[in-house]
Amino acid sequence: MAMIAGGACGVLTLVGGILLLKRRLFSPRVRATTTGADILILSLLVIQCALGLLTIPFSAQHMDGSEMMKLVGWAQSVVTFHGGASEHLDGVAFIFRLHLVLGMTLFLLFPFSRLVHIWSVPVEYLTRKYQLVSRTSLIPFNRILNPTSVGFFYA
Repeated sequence: MAMIAGGACGVLTLVGGILLLKRRLFSPRVRATTTGADILILSLLVIQCALGLLTIPFSAQHMDGSEMMKLVGWAQSVVTFHGGASEHLDGVAFIFRLHLVLGMTLFLLFPFSRLVHIWSVPVEYLTRKYQLVSRTSLIPFNRILNPTSVGFFYA
């Protein structure tokens, strides 16, 4: 069940990433503000998602969880800074190793890309007072004809 749901979400993510990359590359308006780092990071994220989807058939061959336990041991060694983390990856399929290397590469590039803006989520928007927005369509017609009248911008 997890592989099916994860695969479905992975396919949706991959399609969305490809659409974003296409827009960033071929839309002149978006391309004008795009840096090389933006394209690199988005390309790496799309490749990482594709690699993740390619691991599903390999995971399906080891339904007993033996492959997963090797990867869990590797992750625990990396997170707790224990040496010999690579020993956990002995016998693990190459696609998993490639997925891990690219994931660590993304972690290394994270602070030097626009991904760092993830940490600046404007949470205060949820608690601040609402703002009144006036539209020009609500301005009486006589004020449009005579913009020098008092209160033109406060209609």
